[in-house]
Amino acid sequence: MKESIIKAVTALICVVVLCITSSVAVGNYSDAVKKAAKLKGSNVGESVYAYESEDASTDESVDTSTDEVLDSTADETVDNSTEEITQADTTDVADSKTDTTEKPGAPTAVADIVALFNQSANKIKTDAVKVVKNYEKRTVNEDKVSLPAGLESSAESLMKSFMGDDTEPIVYSTKEDIRNEYIVPGQSYVSKLQPSTVVKATCVDKGSTYEIYLKLKDQTNPTAGNGVGAVCDVIETHEVAQKASFVKRFDTTYYNCEIKATIDKATGRMTHTNYKTPVVLNMTVNMFGTHEGSVGFTFEKDYSITY
Repeated sequence: MKESIIKAVTALICVVVLCITSSVAVGNYSDAVKKAAKLKGSNVGESVYAYESEDASTDESVDTSTDEVLDSTADETVDNSTEEITQADTTDVADSKTDTTEKPGAPTAVADIVALFNQSANKIKTDAVKVVKNYEKRTVNEDKVSLPAGLESSAESLMKSFMGDDTEPIVYSTKEDIRNEYIVPGQSYVSKLQPSTVVKATCVDKGSTYEIYLKLKDQTNPTAGNGVGAVCDVIETHEVAQKASFVKRFDTTYYNCEIKATIDKATGRMTHTNYKTPVVLNMTVNMFGTHEGSVGFTFEKDYSITY
């Protein structure tokens, strides 16, 4: 699937250049471009998962339990003339505290959340028996499109046509397919994310599951295993350069990338993931003259994992 995206991006560059040089050239090239960049597209439903923002619900539950312990201690005091409590009362309070603290809570520090995410995510390529890509949305970010005057409208229309959504689920049921197709594609790992790459991290305890949210720092030209590319599927500059020799400069800027994941607490396995990666493609091409421009997309991929 990534190969199709690279072909589509290359085709789009061709279209932009040909739009600049000649409308006739666009017509002659359209059949070849559509064949290279043909992607499925239609309306798609919203993700079935809703993620909550960080709140103080956990703190409130702890405060309530503490008040109950204090009230219990006060009720069980035998001698009102002294603040000391009996040995039996001390044992009861200690047992109550032990019951509360033995239950592991959701991590709150960024480093701890990232460690939990990495550990769970990397089990996917070793333990999962099936991964389903539920959908992939590809959105043209019109505010990130910068082309020569008069071409924005036609170019955006072409981009929307070429970069249609995947609405039919795609099943990966072999170790090889999961390794090659699931994020990070072609790598033995799923995540090598470092806390230094993270802007915000939250982990919400939902009872039987943890729900993790990660927002990543902006990065230009990430590669597999590096920064955003250590946890997301990214378009690498050399991949496009290999497809189009007329591209003299090609930069990718990833910004506001977000990851949401659900982890089963009993097994530590990740069961659902959602990746959203906005990117701006900046390019200089040398075809019938030198031309510069930029286009923006957001790729959203949603997965279910079975073990």
